[in-house]
Amino acid sequence: MKSGFVAILGRPSTGKSTLLNSICGHKISIISPIPQTTRNKIKGIFTDERGQIIFIDTPGFHLSKKKFNIAMMRNIHSSIEEVELILYIIDIQDKPGEEENKMLEIVKNSKIKFLALLNKIDLENTKIKEITQFLKEKGIKDNNIIKISAEKKINIEELKNKIYENFSEGPLYYPQEYYTDQNINFRISEIIREKAIENLKEELPYSLYVDIDTLENKKRGLFIRANIFVANESQKGIIVGKNGKEIKSIGEKARKTISKIFETKCNLFLQVKLKKNWNKEDKLIKRLIN
Repeated sequence: MKSGFVAILGRPSTGKSTLLNSICGHKISIISPIPQTTRNKIKGIFTDERGQIIFIDTPGFHLSKKKFNIAMMRNIHSSIEEVELILYIIDIQDKPGEEENKMLEIVKNSKIKFLALLNKIDLENTKIKEITQFLKEKGIKDNNIIKISAEKKINIEELKNKIYENFSEGPLYYPQEYYTDQNINFRISEIIREKAIENLKEELPYSLYVDIDTLENKKRGLFIRANIFVANESQKGIIVGKNGKEIKSIGEKARKTISKIFETKCNLFLQVKLKKNWNKEDKLIKRLIN
């Protein structure tokens, strides 16, 4: 039996979280077209008769000097130190740029085995030839490049086989029925944040966080009170919306997803609160980005 840890790295919105959810067969990491939706190191666990793969989904790699972004980049570097294999995922609709050069430099300097995944091959008008040439110029061999579609699950079985080829014999680190190590509070807060991002699009993706105030598992289902925190007063009105339209929609969508994942009724109550400039507080950032 084989087992090991795998880091999923790449630019924002390249399909890292979609890949994790696709392989593990469960909704583990939240998904959004908004860059850098993932803030934390999210673990997904896949187990079959061959062994166990523990995936670490990381924040999107982005060159920025903002405090919040720097903290997320630290997450990426620490993830690399924990794994036997790196999956470097590239969106083939985008041209290789400065981020790709820096990412490859980090990956190659780590001396850890890696595979380059060319994602979204199901789409048209891609830059696959240009990207393949770029990788070859960087010394990446053909047998380390796999073309996939995380969303359509194209070549995912081939990818699993390739991952196991790079593993040594090892134990099961988690029970077979586990598909993530996240606690329920974190998963619910991430679902609420996902639905807020879906509703608000590009207006507030980096300016909010969710904190679970109350979580009780009762006979009639889950009872949850959660707070959505924003960084300034004007953002409260955007989240609440006219006559409470937005916050109601966020709650309905989150409630539906939570009920589906945990297979129980969900009573969810949301409140929007102000915490001025929270995204500049070192202590809070450290707590949110673990």
